Amino acid sequence: MSTGKHLTAKGQRTAARVLEAATTVLARDGFGGATLGRIAEEAGLDKRNVLYYYDTREALLVRVVQTVGERVAGHIEETVGEIDTPEALADALVEAMWSGITSAPELARSYFALIGGGAGTPEVEAALRGLKDAYERLISRQLQSISHTRWRLRDDLPGMVTLTLAVFRGLLLEWTETGDTAASAASLQRLKRSIAAEYVQLG
Repeated sequence: MSTGKHLTAKGQRTAARVLEAATTVLARDGFGGATLGRIAEEAGLDKRNVLYYYDTREALLVRVVQTVGERVAGHIEETVGEIDTPEALADALVEAMWSGITSAPELARSYFALIGGGAGTPEVEAALRGLKDAYERLISRQLQSISHTRWRLRDDLPGMVTLTLAVFRGLLLEWTETGDTAASAASLQRLKRSIAAEYVQLG
């Protein structure tokens, strides 16, 4: 992990502990409740130690946003490879995004805490915009990844990217409130079918 500082192995472990504590407090107490004092207490450190690794509370919360993005992007890059049918692509893309964030429930909850409370905090707002842009680029690239085969995505790529991300975020918010349910599983399958239906066969 990177804090922008040159750290020893011990320092890296401590910085990771602070980041984990920030994620836990955000998920539990919300944006307003994620004070440096509570984060330091969760990490078993004092506030000065937290500020040594992350110069400000905002810098620490930005790093939480980046961690969410890195986890989802990593899952997509690892899971979605050479695919030649819309159904297989939709299944791999949705599963990669879903498993990327739901495998760490506190990350999902902290992400929504940041969305809900980060307004007015320029650094956090910028990080969230960057994360959204990164998701849109990943989805766009994956949606176009079988265009060189006998399948072509319908013309409205930007609209499809926006819709895919919006539905995914809505389902994720529902999941943070209710957990795994038959309804959420069915909705994920519907999202996959909707994505696959946006392709037309050439020839």
